[in-house]
Amino acid sequence: MKTSIKKQQCDNWEIVECTTQGKRSSMEDSSVFMSPFISDTSLLLAVFDGHVGTRCSNYLSNVIPMELRKQTKQIQSVIPSKETFYNVFDSTDQRWLESVKGNKIEDGSTALCVALDGPDLVVANCGDSRAILCQAGQTTALTRDHKPTDYEENQRILVQGGTVIGGRLQGKLGVSRAFGNYEFKESRYLSSEPEVIQVKLTDEAEFLVVGCDGLYERFSNEEIVKFIKTGLLQYPLQDVVQELVAEAIDRGSEDNITVIVVKFEKAYRKLLRKRARKSAKSAQNLIPLGKGISLVTSGKTSVKTIHSESPSPPEPAKNGSLFGKKGLALRTSGKSNQAEPSVLLSLSVQTDSKSRKTDRDHKKSSKSSKSSPSPPPRSPKHFDSGEDKYFKSHSQGGHTKSSIKHEIFGRAVLTKSG
Repeated sequence: MKTSIKKQQCDNWEIVECTTQGKRSSMEDSSVFMSPFISDTSLLLAVFDGHVGTRCSNYLSNVIPMELRKQTKQIQSVIPSKETFYNVFDSTDQRWLESVKGNKIEDGSTALCVALDGPDLVVANCGDSRAILCQAGQTTALTRDHKPTDYEENQRILVQGGTVIGGRLQGKLGVSRAFGNYEFKESRYLSSEPEVIQVKLTDEAEFLVVGCDGLYERFSNEEIVKFIKTGLLQYPLQDVVQELVAEAIDRGSEDNITVIVVKFEKAYRKLLRKRARKSAKSAQNLIPLGKGISLVTSGKTSVKTIHSESPSPPEPAKNGSLFGKKGLALRTSGKSNQAEPSVLLSLSVQTDSKSRKTDRDHKKSSKSSKSSPSPPPRSPKHFDSGEDKYFKSHSQGGHTKSSIKHEIFGRAVLTKSG
């Protein structure tokens, strides 16, 4: 019984791959891990479980990872998009089928690819291999088995005119999605379209497991996570993964077994925390100011209280600013350290004709207010608690809510129209 181990360790993660022929007469599985994939924080894992022969799975392991890297670079990314996975899976299957056409080669293979960059995890599955994630002590299944007995897969097969006999496609094939298998592709019963999902990792991510059905036939997802977590308390990852494979064979697995485990290191979890804080800070810097008004801050300017008067979110602008359907948008310089909200927002002011008209009307009303008594302040029920406190403190100076807003934001007139 042939068993091989590959491992790699860096600041971000430790990877161990273990493959064994098991009780089979030949090894039809093929697997690849690429670290780094494109950037130092990107990674690609792939497992190909062949059937009827080794040629298709070997072909996929040589072609798919390199094609994914090529097309990912073409879109100037460090992780494949959903569209990239769809394109690569489809084109690779078509090329394989064309190469074996007329040669009576019925080899086929499942394919499972997992791409990672920072907190972004993309999983593309075609077949019955599995990927599971242990995060915050919880087990998360990242794939669904594509079996003819699965309801959705069964319905697709029946619509195409196929049958499921004894839980197998046309009574022969145990999976409903795979590469190759020319006989079934002609009749369209078998699909090579992957099921792609996207997941966000947190700083509580512990490890990721990718493996073929030879492993999962004897373990549930939860059992695998418990086995690895318990083993890591005393032993290095390589020993734990080897013992996991040996246990699967002891439990009666007669298939080839391939498993890749990625254990996330402290440095990587620290990176995830840093990116999460940056993402949260960016989200906080988007502040809706009111009807038709949005503010995008740099995060450095202190603005005590700014309230939204409209529940509708701002819409993205072509120039990168965010602004409502009617109104203007502001970006701060990020250089002011004033504690009060009376900061000067002097960058990227945009307005429509209605806003400009409001500006002119406001200037006129400001001139006339010098000679006429100021109107009584509005009832506190119209204001939020923060606004109410601020406006009350200025009511002695004869300011209305509109003029106070004019004072707060300096020369960028934000008077609410109407």
